[in-house]
Amino acid sequence: MKRIFLTVVLLMVCAGSLVTAQTAQTPYTAPKDTVEEPLVVFRDRLIMDIYHTFWMNMPTEVNYMKFDPGFTVSAIWDFKIKQKPLAIGLGVGVTYNTQYSNALLLREESSGDMKYYVLPTDVKYNLLKMNYLNVNIPLEFRYRHSNGFKFSVGVRAGLIAEISQKYKGDNPATPSDTLKFKNLMIDNKMKYNIDVYARIGWKFINVYYCFQPTPLFVDTKGPKITPMSVGISLSIF
Repeated sequence: MKRIFLTVVLLMVCAGSLVTAQTAQTPYTAPKDTVEEPLVVFRDRLIMDIYHTFWMNMPTEVNYMKFDPGFTVSAIWDFKIKQKPLAIGLGVGVTYNTQYSNALLLREESSGDMKYYVLPTDVKYNLLKMNYLNVNIPLEFRYRHSNGFKFSVGVRAGLIAEISQKYKGDNPATPSDTLKFKNLMIDNKMKYNIDVYARIGWKFINVYYCFQPTPLFVDTKGPKITPMSVGISLSIF
């Protein structure tokens, strides 16, 4: 009985082996969701924009310097649109602009408005600079080609953190004395700002353009100045 049972089991194993050997094997293919996409090195996660600022709508009597440097640093999360050379960028940033001129930005006592007061020509000074700082949230649309060409357009919504002015030179009231101060009490500044910007370039370097349509000061309470910037962008990684 045992021999018959062992013989039956052995025949079943042999039959199973023959059926397996004669069954056509389906070639292995990797699941579609595991196919690796080409590696993108420059994902623009940390970007530094370095530029010169043109100040629009400045009073005609104010002379400003030929070079007003500024920069923007942005940390951006890159959301790539699958299987396409497109992405959406969203993050946080800081923008800093400067303005060198020959005029003090002061509050007019009678009206309370902020105005430029041009210094007399006989007053000598080493530094007269306005600083403009805001923190912002950039949102941008991005395109990248496999050969390294890329461009992006975006908008930034921010809060104005500081408008201040530094001065070092002769005291305008008594030119024989020297005066050095930093004025942080700039009244009537806007609480928020909007920037529209674009970048175009190749791999880690781009040409940069930005325009801020919102003024620095509340309407009718200060000069209607707005910054426009042109420079370069570096994609650090």
